Amino acid sequence: MPPHPRLPAVIHAADALSAGLQNPSLLVGLHRDIDGLTGKDGRSLGGSKKQYALRWGIFTMSYAAVEAFFNDVLALDPSRTRHLPLNPDKLRHVGQQHAVRLFTDDWGVRTRTLGNAIGNRSRWMAYVGTQEVKLYLADMKTLRDILSHGGDPYAASNHSGALWPLKGGRHSMRLMGAEGFIQACCDLASQTVLAHGGSPADFPEWPEPERSGLSAERRPSLPLLD
Repeated sequence: MPPHPRLPAVIHAADALSAGLQNPSLLVGLHRDIDGLTGKDGRSLGGSKKQYALRWGIFTMSYAAVEAFFNDVLALDPSRTRHLPLNPDKLRHVGQQHAVRLFTDDWGVRTRTLGNAIGNRSRWMAYVGTQEVKLYLADMKTLRDILSHGGDPYAASNHSGALWPLKGGRHSMRLMGAEGFIQACCDLASQTVLAHGGSPADFPEWPEPERSGLSAERRPSLPLLD
């Protein structure tokens, strides 16, 4: 397909997103680095509330960056003040006004979720198709909204199954889920570049947290990216 007139602006927005995801990626590494350290009170930081708080920071920073990406890409009027939410249906509708097909059924995202193997270790998995991506992003939006209003993050919905179940019907985003959301942000932006007639050569160098063990496993393929 021929390049869309806004492709250069989309590439610029993708570059800005890559820069915006640098700090969340570094915080993933910090979360792992402090596992064996102790705080000033002499207590272990690994498994502490201080360490757990990092995951919420990683997630909210990443969410803000990818939401800003889509607002930059789909700005119809520089003077508009209405903010576009990270909602596939609404973003698809605005994309149509730009003559761009977004969030089609061949779109997907990769993230880390609770695995089904013995030990329930987290694994990379792909959400592919309009409905699966919609459910995943709806859960992420619910979690972001709760965090933004100072609510209980364990009360987030989990219709996609991307969060970790807790007792009493509550759900948690583990560090692995926050790391996975960074990957999902990169996947969404890459597919947006392609939708505007770009190619993989137009993708920025996406930041990646330091990976080891299960997080270093090969990520699943996506229809448009592999």
